[in-house]
Order: sequence, then C-alpha cells, then structure tokens
Amino acid sequence: MTTSFYNGISGMKISQTGVDVISDNLSNVNTMGYKQQLVDFSTLFSTTMANYGSPVTSDVGYAATITSTTMDLSQGSLKQTDNLFDMSINGRGWLPVIDHEGNTAYTRTGSFVRDASGTLVMQGGQKLLVANPHNVISQGDKWVFNSKISTENLVDNAQLSPIQLPNDMEFPAQATKNIFLGGNLPNEHKAPNPKPAIGSSDFGVLYNQDAEDMSIRSGDEVAFGFGDNIHFDDGMVRYDICVNDDEPDGKNVNVDFDVNGENIKLTLPDGSTAKVITDAIAKALDEKGISYDKTDNSITLKDKNKLFVKSNGGDEVKNSAAMQRLVYNPDSNDDRNFTTMKDFTDDLQNMSDFTYGADNTLVGIDEKGRLYVQNNTDKELRATSSKTSNSNDAFINNLGQLGNIIRPRTASMSLAFNRNYQGFGSDIIDADGTKNDLKIDFYKTKITGNTTVWNATITETSPDGKVISTKSQDLTFDKGGALLDPTNITIDNNGTKANIDLGGGFKGITSLAKDNVGFVYDRDGFIKGNLENYDISDDGKIIATFSNGKQGILGQIPIFHFRNEQGLDSLGSNLYRPTDNSGGAYVFKGNDGSYIGGAYIKNHTLETSNVNMAQAMTELIIMQKSFDSNSKAITTSDQMIQKAIDMKR
Repeated sequence: MTTSFYNGISGMKISQTGVDVISDNLSNVNTMGYKQQLVDFSTLFSTTMANYGSPVTSDVGYAATITSTTMDLSQGSLKQTDNLFDMSINGRGWLPVIDHEGNTAYTRTGSFVRDASGTLVMQGGQKLLVANPHNVISQGDKWVFNSKISTENLVDNAQLSPIQLPNDMEFPAQATKNIFLGGNLPNEHKAPNPKPAIGSSDFGVLYNQDAEDMSIRSGDEVAFGFGDNIHFDDGMVRYDICVNDDEPDGKNVNVDFDVNGENIKLTLPDGSTAKVITDAIAKALDEKGISYDKTDNSITLKDKNKLFVKSNGGDEVKNSAAMQRLVYNPDSNDDRNFTTMKDFTDDLQNMSDFTYGADNTLVGIDEKGRLYVQNNTDKELRATSSKTSNSNDAFINNLGQLGNIIRPRTASMSLAFNRNYQGFGSDIIDADGTKNDLKIDFYKTKITGNTTVWNATITETSPDGKVISTKSQDLTFDKGGALLDPTNITIDNNGTKANIDLGGGFKGITSLAKDNVGFVYDRDGFIKGNLENYDISDDGKIIATFSNGKQGILGQIPIFHFRNEQGLDSLGSNLYRPTDNSGGAYVFKGNDGSYIGGAYIKNHTLETSNVNMAQAMTELIIMQKSFDSNSKAITTSDQMIQKAIDMKR
C-alpha cells in the first residue's frame, strides 16, 4: 500500500509545479514578448506483475515526475506603438543584443531607445547589434554620413556592433560630374523659337521676319550702293555722267575723278563742247581699261561687279558714289563676298564711308535683328538696293527699305532677320553644394554640304546672377539630323570638371525636321542635406532620410535562428542565450537570397505575450483538481493502512 503514498505525493508535487508554471504564465500575460512555458509530465518508473503466460502485461506505475518545461514559440500579436525603435519579428527569429560586459543575448521583441550617445539600447541597457558599415562619421562638432562606404550585402560583409543614431547629421553635398542631355533642335522651314540675328549670324541659316527659312545659299547676291547717279541695270553696275557744253568763262575745263582706283584727270580748253569733253573722257577711260557707254553728251561707267567713283572736285563728276554686287559665299574671302551679318554691314559701311565720308553714316544691326543705315548729317543721303539675276527673293524682300532716301538724322531699315533658337535651363551642383543655374543656348549657325551646325553656348551662373563659367561649342549634325561631333562636352563646374553626354547619333541631341517636345536632362550631384528622420525597413535596414531627398543605409539588423530554440536558456526580461543544446546562432538565407528567410522586422510594434488566459485558467483548474485528487489518494491509502493495523489488534 505504500506505493499509493508515493504516487499521491509525487502527483501533488508535480501538480504544484504545474500551478507554479501556469501562475508564472498568468503573471506575464501583459509582458511584451513573453513566451509561455508548458509543463511535460511522465511516469517515474513502473513494475510488471507476473502474468503466468497471460497475453496481457500488467504494469503498475510508481509515481510521476516533470520531464521538462518547454517554451511555446508561437507568435503573439503585434501591438502598434509610437516609438520608431520598438521592434518585433513577424515570423521566426531572434534579435541580437549585447550587455555592458560584452555578453551577447537574443530577444524576440525589444523596446529600443537612443541613449545619450545616440546608441540603440533596451530598457535594461543592452545594446542592439547591427551589421554596421560605420558610415556615420564624427567630424568635429557634427556628424556626417559617408555615402562612399558600400552598404551592399551588409549582413555578409559588415561586423556586428552597436550603432549610434545622432539627432543631427549631414549628408555632404556632391558636385555634378556627369550630365546627360537629350532633345531635338528643330531643323524646320519655320523657326519655332526665333531670336534676332546678331553680327556673327551666318546668312545661310537666317530666317525672315516671319521666322521662315530664306534658304540663302552660296551664290545668292544683291546689288547695293550709296550716292546719286549710280544704279544696277542689265546685269551691270552703272554710274551716269552727264556732260554739258562748257560756257566760255576764261577757265579751262577741269576733269578729275577716280574709277575703282584709277584716276581720270584732264584739262580741256575753255568753251569745249559736250562732245569734245565726252570724247576726251572716253579716250582716257579706254587707256585705263574702264568700260563705258557713250553718247555725245553723256558717259555711263559700267562694271559687272562694282563701281567706286570718287569725285576729286572736277567739273563733270561732282558726286561720289559706290555700288557692288555682294555675294553670299561662305567659302571665299573675295572683297564682294559676305557670310555673316557683320560681313554684310562692313561692306555697306565701307561703301558709305567711301561715298559720304567717315562718321557721316552708321551701318549696323539693332536689337530686333534689323539692318539699318543711319544718316548722321543734315542733308538727304541715298542708299540703293537692287535685285540681280542671282538674287534670293526672300532675302531681297527682307532687306525691305534698307535701300532708300535717308532723311537727315534718320535711318533706313530692313525687316527683322531671325535665328533658329532653342533654349534649355536647369540646375547644376558645385563642390560647395550650391545649386547653380545651367543655361544652354542653341543657335543654328551654318549649313555646309551635307551637314548642319548648331552652336551651344553653355553658361553656369550663381544664384545671385554672377557668371561662373561659359563655353561655346559647335555641334555638327548629318543631313538626317544625327549628331556627328562632339558627343561629349566638358565644362568647368566651379572648379570641378563636369561631362555633358549628348548621346551621339539619334541617342541624345538631334536636329530633325520636327518640333522639340522637351529636353531630357539627368545629372548626378546633390546639395547638402540635413537629417529629417529615421526609418527601419522590413529587411532590417536602418535608413536615414535627409532634406536633400537622399537616403542612406546606416546599418542592417540581422535576424538569427537556432537549430533547437527550445534549448535556449532564459535570462529573464525576454532575453535568451544559446547553449550547447540550442546550437550556435546563424543567419538563414532563403531561396531568393534574402537573409531573413521569410521573417521580417516590424518597427513601431511590440509583440505581446502569447499566453492564452482562458487556456491557462482551464489548466490551472485541472492542476488544482489533480492536486486535490492526489491528496485524496494519500488520505485513502492512510485510512486503508490504519484499517489493516486495527485488524491486527
């Protein structure tokens, strides 16, 4: 009968232990991250009675014992919090921490805060361990994020250590070094964005006042001149000399003038007739090889290309004049050829100075791209513009009233000449982190054979309008609009070299006969940024966001696993340490290469206790009834023994 005493006593003891475990679970029902303990029971040992060949074995148990208490690793619910650094693991795994003695422990959930140094610590002072690239650098009295340190595969490549997250941190500026620019420079009959022509503008790419391409090509010409009696007719420049009979006055007839640099100087008797005078002049012209037409009372000087007639005060030629056929020819330096607006105005100024003297006229280009001849004298002057057989009608029409009577202190003026323009503007960052303005002005400047040339003037200015650098570069396109050369332009970005990639071919800047729908601009570099906030991603990356829009990864929180989590040794406060039975901590990599292996970190959350109160109360009642039953078994056994003793008496 003593066996029942042992069985009852052991039953009471394990029931008491069960109550102890369950009460501990109930006391931690509100403890964040608490994992409830489960009690496992088993028979201590048993004996087998003799069965004399019976097919049934009869065992009698001798007491019960507690085999183990196991940890219920099922996940509790995740509770939202206001603390960014409250962290839980959704899935299996453990977060590593280290105490002040250097001992590493693991937890399922943690309410981390930043201490005075900015280090992430638990309430007990344990520091969170992260894969730390150490890219938060102290520089004097400020913290700086070093973006040049790699944050690839941190868990594989970085050592675990605590991490400091300062309240203030700077993302240093980075100068722009690489730019990509794409877009179309419209090569159309009508300029979409006309700008007034200037002195360096090539007539071959100019547009008229309506921004229509005049298509001036090599060989197109105009006859232009200054002074009376000179004109263009029948393919020749002509200057008319009207000769009258000389009235006898006791003075000889004095003939003195220059024609294209050849001097004609004659002295004829007083009272000479017009015929005598014209015959004498004609003979002198023949000797100089100067062409003319003659009547009895007139001589018309003529030349296919030009006449510069200078009066030297003689009796017959009293007015100077100059006219020449001006030819657009970008490949020749002949004195009649012009290429640019300045070439043309220089030719006109030269003829005007020859005719009227220096400073009496001014030939130029105004801010609207109009050619003008200004009369600075108090008398009327004459400018003459004439069409030739090789003239470009659009060009002649746009010259407008440039060839006209010019009244005193006024000007004759052409219509506006325009350039084909495209403009682009954006920003660029210099080494000081200043966001400067970058402006690129594109002008169509030349057509040569099968190519078209645009000029790009690149200007960088500071926010206060100061010009930092400027560069002019010609861009050459083939007849299809593809960029031939150059495909890259290097500019000085306030001391830092910056490369502008134009693509080449049809990959970037083009010159096609279609509209520009907008430029594509991409650059590196950024201004200085100040820390705005921190965040923690699902894969454990600690991310800092800065005011310049940049983000930096400061570290990655690893999630560890154990082959036997039941073998972990509880240290209290939701902390556990590995044992020989649990095996060492390791990082699990899933098939997709992610190191967490299906689990992820949730910040702003804490994992609640996984104690089920209803279940725990039920088990508590069962343990209580078990204790009562075992005590009853002891009482019964005691009564039976007492009865046996009484029978002996």
